[in-house]
Amino acid sequence: MRLLFIIAIIISFTACSEKNLEIVPRDRLSDATVWNDAKTANLFLNDIYNNLNAGPFVTTFTNQPSEISNDPLDNFTDNTCYGPVAGITSAKLFDPGSYSPAESLFHPMWGNMYDRIRKCNLFLEKVAGAPFDEADKKVMIAQARFLRAYFYKMLIDLYGGVPLITKVLNNNVDGDDIFYPRNSYEECIAFLQTECDAAYADLPLTWTGKDIGRATKGAALALKGEAELYAGKWEQAAATNKKIMDEMGNGIVYDLFPDYAGLFYANNENNEEVIFDIQFAPNIKTKRINQYWGVVELPKGGGWGAACPTHDLVEEYEFIDGKTAAEGSAYYDPAKPYENREKRFYASIIYDGSIWRGAPVYTRLGIPNNNNEIRQGGNGGRTGYFIKKLQDSTIGSTAAQAALDGTNVIVWRYAEVLLNYAEAQNEAVGPDQSVYDAVNAVRARAGQPDLPPGLSKEAMREKIRHERRIEFAFEGKRFYDIRRWKIAEQIFSQPIHGMEIKEENGQLVYNKIVIRNVHFDPSKHYLQPIPQVAIDRNSKLVQNPNYN
Repeated sequence: MRLLFIIAIIISFTACSEKNLEIVPRDRLSDATVWNDAKTANLFLNDIYNNLNAGPFVTTFTNQPSEISNDPLDNFTDNTCYGPVAGITSAKLFDPGSYSPAESLFHPMWGNMYDRIRKCNLFLEKVAGAPFDEADKKVMIAQARFLRAYFYKMLIDLYGGVPLITKVLNNNVDGDDIFYPRNSYEECIAFLQTECDAAYADLPLTWTGKDIGRATKGAALALKGEAELYAGKWEQAAATNKKIMDEMGNGIVYDLFPDYAGLFYANNENNEEVIFDIQFAPNIKTKRINQYWGVVELPKGGGWGAACPTHDLVEEYEFIDGKTAAEGSAYYDPAKPYENREKRFYASIIYDGSIWRGAPVYTRLGIPNNNNEIRQGGNGGRTGYFIKKLQDSTIGSTAAQAALDGTNVIVWRYAEVLLNYAEAQNEAVGPDQSVYDAVNAVRARAGQPDLPPGLSKEAMREKIRHERRIEFAFEGKRFYDIRRWKIAEQIFSQPIHGMEIKEENGQLVYNKIVIRNVHFDPSKHYLQPIPQVAIDRNSKLVQNPNYN
């Protein structure tokens, strides 16, 4: 039974004011009661786990973290395009490049993350002086430091350097001292490294039973290794990810799950590839991506088509000879472009003629009353494709049906460790055999041939970037990748495409069409603007460049 971080009582930190009646209400715990016992302190820690967010909070009416929302992070890349939902942030603000401190893409993030960080600081402060067993305290403190680092990394990845606050602040006591200036990006990365090292030292290698889902040594190193990779600290990132591979990989704790498609199914949750995931459960803590991302019209209920794969992404999926159409694959047939593709294509993409939930899905034009056909207005998909990966084919797409989806959201998995290591090692020393081995392991799981020998550092860099795009499609990684690689301006200088299919003279004709144009200003858009409300509240904060 996996751990579900559901709180059954309300934790209150105010004592009864009656002089002669010091009774703690049954639905509350006093401050003293919480911190005098490891079990009740764990309730507070569980509440922090329950606040873990699968991606940044997007400024949309669903008020959900991006990776379970109707506007996931891939909508802010060339991987997917938003659907017909009015006022969607990726269409309203991102495409025209009009986001600002007053109206940003991820407006709730700043306040939400600091609220969670404050909870971590409070927990750390209280547990440090608590009277219960030191061994219990050590593991609980390690978990809280990991969680605090998680929330800080969410901020750092979006904004760069942020104020590092490690104690509980009280306006009534501290006055204006509660306002901190921003730390540098380098200081923030060093902080994450220190926190993750400390957490790694005291966290267990694994958890069992109801505690599955808590932070582990592997999770601490995965966070650290990704932070170092994003910061371009190549040698350190290679070493951290190699530590996971050596101490925990190859089946010791982690390994590649043999079936790429099945990796994300509910009945395979917490499998050997998963390093850290956010726990969900049907009808208790649910997500509704089947409704938000789903095919628009199906017998089991229609979805919103709020994130549809682009043709630009589809073109990146190789054929079974390890080449794309652009690379001259012998298996590419322009009359049958979806045949003989690699396994990850069929696990990830619903294309014209795909069978989904027992019925074919047609995105071509010309079929009467077909809401799944490609269209730029009204209900329907904008690209000619729908997302298959991460969705549960046994669950429908209405709100009630989608509430049955309690599949966990994977944050880090072993394939990422391998590709993180390969990228960092290639940048640090070039494409040695260990780089080939890491990339080829991921490719082998997909049934793809090994990379060709003798690649230069630059050629290997492009292969790794390609592999990341395919392997992590719709998992929110490309948003950060194209920004840290500083290639977003190049990508968005070109239109984004969909595939329009028509039948002419008994034959299907495939036409690549423009579906989207994005204005990306490299002088400012590689970082997000700090919300103006935060700047107004704290005069020590300096806005990111060119947003004033």
